[in-house]
Amino acid sequence: MNLSHSSGTKKQLGLFAGLTLIFLIFFTILYAAQRDDRLLSLLMLTPALSVLIVNRLTHDHRSLFLKPQLKRNAFTYGLSWFLPPVLAFLGAGLSFLFFPAHFQPLASSFAVKNGITDLSALGSQLIPMVLLAMLVNPFGGLLPALGEELAWRGWLLPRLQEFLGVRRAVLATSLIWGLWHAPIILLGYNYGPDHPLLGVLMQLWLCLIQGVILAWLQLKSQSVWTCALWHASLNGIDLYTASALLTAGTLSPLIGPDLTGLIGGLGFAAAAVFCWKQLKLTPDCPAISIPSHFER
Repeated sequence: MNLSHSSGTKKQLGLFAGLTLIFLIFFTILYAAQRDDRLLSLLMLTPALSVLIVNRLTHDHRSLFLKPQLKRNAFTYGLSWFLPPVLAFLGAGLSFLFFPAHFQPLASSFAVKNGITDLSALGSQLIPMVLLAMLVNPFGGLLPALGEELAWRGWLLPRLQEFLGVRRAVLATSLIWGLWHAPIILLGYNYGPDHPLLGVLMQLWLCLIQGVILAWLQLKSQSVWTCALWHASLNGIDLYTASALLTAGTLSPLIGPDLTGLIGGLGFAAAAVFCWKQLKLTPDCPAISIPSHFER
């Protein structure tokens, strides 16, 4: 390893950590005071902003993997677009298999809000709505998702790989990503206010699973756009969660049926195991190359 290059990378990592932490503290304070989810969308943009500032200050013009690479990655984009909701509902099905009494679609907030008292009427409204949401929702959140993925998978992962190798860099990036969520989780996001520390642990587990999948997408496609689409599709499920559509919401969010729960996330855990096996085995394998030019 080139020592001067290594020293420069460590400096970049330090600057990135400092800037990211400053933005995180600022938006966490605002969110704690206002509880406005739009602040979280802005927070998602700040890791990419930190990267752009660091690259500007250190005159780094290496690739951020911004080329979509559409032609050779059509299947990968398809996976990123449609697989997250499929895995989410698979996990919900497993959750209801373990806890059948919680499957109460006619008592769900969706059914109650729309005055639906018949299963056939529920299905006729629910199925088209979910299918349309699967098609459209990811694109509404694509820019905030890119704000994270450009930083975590496009910038941080390749640089940590210089020191840690592929698999350990994937694990480190995923856990750092999970810890970045911790202040918001402690405020009750995703898991509620009753078990904040357990919520943080579950978020770390969730980010570890998703981080392995996202790293595999990055390795396979050499583009952050596949990761951003997966991330946006994942976040889009918040608008049609299993807990809102299929249950009265009595099951603990730490368990399921939503993908953030231990059982609700089992479909993603299985996908992460597959992706982990596909990662390069040798720690010094150049699985993610960083060209010397800036891709646009």
